[in-house]
Amino acid sequence: MKNILYSKVKVAAMTMLLAAPFLAVSCVEDNGTYDYVETPEITITGIPEVTEVLAHVDNIKMNPIITSSTEGQITPDNPNFTIQYRFGHKGMGSMGVDSVAMKSIAFKDVTPASGFNLDTPADYNPGLYIIWLTLTDNRTGVVTSKQYDVSIGSTTYEGWLVLCNEGSEERVRLDMISRISADRTEAIYDVCAGLPNIHHATTVNMFPSNGGEMAVFSKEGAYALDMETLESSKDWLYNNMYFAIPNNENIIHEDLCSGAAYSWLNKYQFCFSDNGNLYLKDNYAGGASFGTTLATLHEGSNQEFRVAPAMACTWIRPWSSDYNFAPNILFYDIDNLRFLMFMGSGSFSSSYKLQLNVISNPGADEANLFNYNTGRNFVYMEGTRRSGGLSYTIFEDPATHQRSIYGINVGGTTPVQELYIENVNAPDFDKATQFAFHSQFPIMFYSVGNKLYLYNLGTRTATEMKTGLGADEQITKLKFNLYRASDYSELANTSEEFMAQQYRLIVCTCNSDTKKGGKVSFFDVDGVNNTIKLFEQYSGFAKPVDIRYREREIS
Repeated sequence: MKNILYSKVKVAAMTMLLAAPFLAVSCVEDNGTYDYVETPEITITGIPEVTEVLAHVDNIKMNPIITSSTEGQITPDNPNFTIQYRFGHKGMGSMGVDSVAMKSIAFKDVTPASGFNLDTPADYNPGLYIIWLTLTDNRTGVVTSKQYDVSIGSTTYEGWLVLCNEGSEERVRLDMISRISADRTEAIYDVCAGLPNIHHATTVNMFPSNGGEMAVFSKEGAYALDMETLESSKDWLYNNMYFAIPNNENIIHEDLCSGAAYSWLNKYQFCFSDNGNLYLKDNYAGGASFGTTLATLHEGSNQEFRVAPAMACTWIRPWSSDYNFAPNILFYDIDNLRFLMFMGSGSFSSSYKLQLNVISNPGADEANLFNYNTGRNFVYMEGTRRSGGLSYTIFEDPATHQRSIYGINVGGTTPVQELYIENVNAPDFDKATQFAFHSQFPIMFYSVGNKLYLYNLGTRTATEMKTGLGADEQITKLKFNLYRASDYSELANTSEEFMAQQYRLIVCTCNSDTKKGGKVSFFDVDGVNNTIKLFEQYSGFAKPVDIRYREREIS
């Protein structure tokens, strides 16, 4: 029991000084009247010592039970008490930056809108935090404080990265379908803290091997992301981080073709600029960077032509020893309307030229379905693992606007022509905007508005698929997500279900609400009966532009 003594006798300070000798005697005999006011003991229960939540998904909730030794339980409607919560890192770390004062924010205070209970989004980076609960008695100013730990877990460890354009201005936004556990998957939004305000997203890339790399690309700049937190910064400009010499070109896309001599190595990495330039980074060399342009037929020369922002290579993992030391990567020259090839070397050698090469047309004893100088405009290109490394390219005749499909196998030491469908006869194929080729079956999907079609490359027939899309929804991306790991045995998850995920058709859509009207649907594909079946679906995204699975490898 604590007591505070309050005297009713008020004596002026000067009088006290002058009369001190007399007061000393008087105090001994003083029988004055005093009030003894008891200071109540406050106890706080009902909150665990550690509260565990998931970043960007859960709310931090605290429901304290507050009891006074003199008044009993204090109810939230009691006007004599005020409660406040203060957030801070457990250890070093700030809670953000004050853009006005230009300094770090050490703590964040949260006052409940009403009552004592806390219910606030866990929109903080994963880590350990402290919450101080402070209860103030408004009558006396007496404060009671108690400290609790909060553990915020990561929701960005694994799952689908969904790159979006938000709103009419198309602000670049990174959302995610987070695989939190084997039985819990959540859609989370705007997860890339620190990303500069850029617009018109193009692609998102994640390379798991050799230390890993992650970046988002747009028509206003590309930025690297932290591999664990997905954070970015204005200082993480892609050009500054990955080019050997300063480069002011706007990089809109990045891709790679893995090597196989070492399972952890993604050997050849390419990036494309918005002016049709092309660059190579050979990851076999430690600390490698992008160097001189590859858009030339003469090593060391400046850019000679523009390259379409796409490439195709074999997706067999790991590579066969038959072509391990002669990887071929297919590109397209959009100025001279011709296929070109980058001819690499094995992981133990760098005996290749930093240039693209003209492909010789097939000889008399080889399949000769078309001329590598097509004279046609580029529409789409994609590499698969079908038939050991078959790549597909769609072109449009500039005169007739009819579209054709070219199939080139790049899985061997030399390119082989395997497919040519001239002037494809399929509903609205000349208006199609999105495409995806399967790696197990000879089928292609394409979309026009909200309609999805399956085109069988063998029978050369098209069938409209039932997707359940509304009249105001538009398909914004079609994709089969083949894992990028050099050797799939290095993936942390190699279960049958996880590996089969590569062959599900991903259909991204959006309605008129480009802030939260985006949707991602996954379909199982029956390549024998030419049908699809919805597997799962997530919503609430901005307008999806690209999607990629965030793979984890054995550490």
